Amino acid sequence: MSELELPEAPQKGDLVVGVVKRIERYGAYMDLVEYPGWEAFVHISEISLKWVRNIRDYLREGQREVFKVLRVNPDAKQADVSLRRVEQKERTWKIIAWKRRQKVLRILHILAERTGRSEAEVTEMVAGPARERGLELYDVFVDVVESGRLPEWMRLDPDVAEKLVQLVQQEIKLRKVAINATLVLTSKAGNGVEVIRRAVEEGLKAVGKGEHVSITTMGPPRYLLRVEAEEQARARELLEQVAKRCIEAIEREGGRGELLR
Repeated sequence: MSELELPEAPQKGDLVVGVVKRIERYGAYMDLVEYPGWEAFVHISEISLKWVRNIRDYLREGQREVFKVLRVNPDAKQADVSLRRVEQKERTWKIIAWKRRQKVLRILHILAERTGRSEAEVTEMVAGPARERGLELYDVFVDVVESGRLPEWMRLDPDVAEKLVQLVQQEIKLRKVAINATLVLTSKAGNGVEVIRRAVEEGLKAVGKGEHVSITTMGPPRYLLRVEAEEQARARELLEQVAKRCIEAIEREGGRGELLR
């Protein structure tokens, strides 16, 4: 299933984006933005691991937040959800995925308007080939921003292709949040340089589309680890993931690693 396709109803365990519309004494009601017509309720006991005296210390009307689905009632289009059961990394990834989907949908909507075609036709023309290749359309669009052209397999009429490239470059701005840290990697093996190189390569496997990581020497055994991502939380998470992979890889070969903040 591509990032444009959602099931008709949320399922137990799903992460959903809700906008709080009403706060009561024992919980809060929200609209599920990905599921039109669906309402969710979070009980006060599912808001925080700590004792909650005032729900408004955690939620407010109009706030957009990520929740985990506990129960669903498809007939009433209602769900019970939890805030306290959502891990920080889950929230980060869900918000990023939701923002990316909104951006892709906006691009396809405007493209339909500018070409005089239906949204369904434009979506199939653009998203269909990506789906066949198992690619996320947002990732394809990031490549378009960086290269200035569509992939060869996306065979569109020249006028449509030109408008799509223009739209993608206008709508997708690869803003970056950068974080630096020091990574210490040591190896006493005879091929220590090669061991460190392989550890670095392993760490870089954690990098996603539109993200950037560099590991440069500050003078062995200290290396500057610099990560760039769309969100502050994702940048911190990516830094830890890259460092963890590097350290685990070098320790497997008898070396040592450490992340210094």
